[in-house]
Amino acid sequence: MNKCLCCRKTTADGSYYHKSCLKKLFGSEKPPVIKFDTADLVSEISKNAGKMSISGVQIKASVILNKKSNIIEIVQSGGTHILKPEPFEYPELPQNENLFMNIAEVLGMEVPPHGLFDMPDKKKCYIIKRFDRSFAGEKTHVEDMAQLLEMPPDSKYESSIEKVGRMIRKVSKRPFLDLINFYERVVFCFLIGNGDMHLKNWSVILPEDGNIRLSPCYDLISSKLYLSHEDETALAINGKRNNLKISDFEELANFLEIDGKATLNSLNKLKSAKETIIRILDDELSPERIKKLKEIISDRYKRLSEA
Repeated sequence: MNKCLCCRKTTADGSYYHKSCLKKLFGSEKPPVIKFDTADLVSEISKNAGKMSISGVQIKASVILNKKSNIIEIVQSGGTHILKPEPFEYPELPQNENLFMNIAEVLGMEVPPHGLFDMPDKKKCYIIKRFDRSFAGEKTHVEDMAQLLEMPPDSKYESSIEKVGRMIRKVSKRPFLDLINFYERVVFCFLIGNGDMHLKNWSVILPEDGNIRLSPCYDLISSKLYLSHEDETALAINGKRNNLKISDFEELANFLEIDGKATLNSLNKLKSAKETIIRILDDELSPERIKKLKEIISDRYKRLSEA
């Protein structure tokens, strides 16, 4: 019995993908073919530095699916998907992201279609559908929080979660819903050890109809799995980046003016999800990393329950 490399749920026919998952991700029911490996990506990025980026050691490439050949192609513009190979420094990072995006979806958070795919070097890459592009490449305007807060370049860590939430409340056409979604994502990132949710990892969609809203989740990983000494949060919460506890998240909810009952419901939902999260940590990563993840998550849950 196999599990789908997109949603990680069992496939009835023993294949590695549900046709429905591939359809959502690519508009096609066939798994795509990738003919380039990580070294090829580095070469392409060197030639087209303005169109692709390396954030730290994480390579990201803009790609499209050639519908005629069913081959994934690197493009300089008009890409409909983002492809991330496995960095040498951070083994299994694609699996890490796929795992926590799936867990987020199980917990009711909005995530774009995504999945894991084989590269010629036998390593897995992570591919996610761009929520600001249609399959035809038509663009929907998106702005991240670094843009909205008018922060200077290279200052994506120099802010706070409160400022992000305040901006969401200011621009969203559905602020009550978006603030609750934002709040749950903040707590979720703490629980899984994601200390790298900087300003560029929060954004809003600005469609032509004017219904501005919080964008779907992206870049959800457990960074603490690799960086044991990193701050617990990239952006300060209640004036802190470390030693966070339940009172800090309660203060955050108060600052965002989230209804007390809604805050309690969100916290209880996430607190009760521990067993679900642990259960999903089955075989997407190596046993050693699964063991470490369980330790991280158990510690964070313990701290979230302490006064």
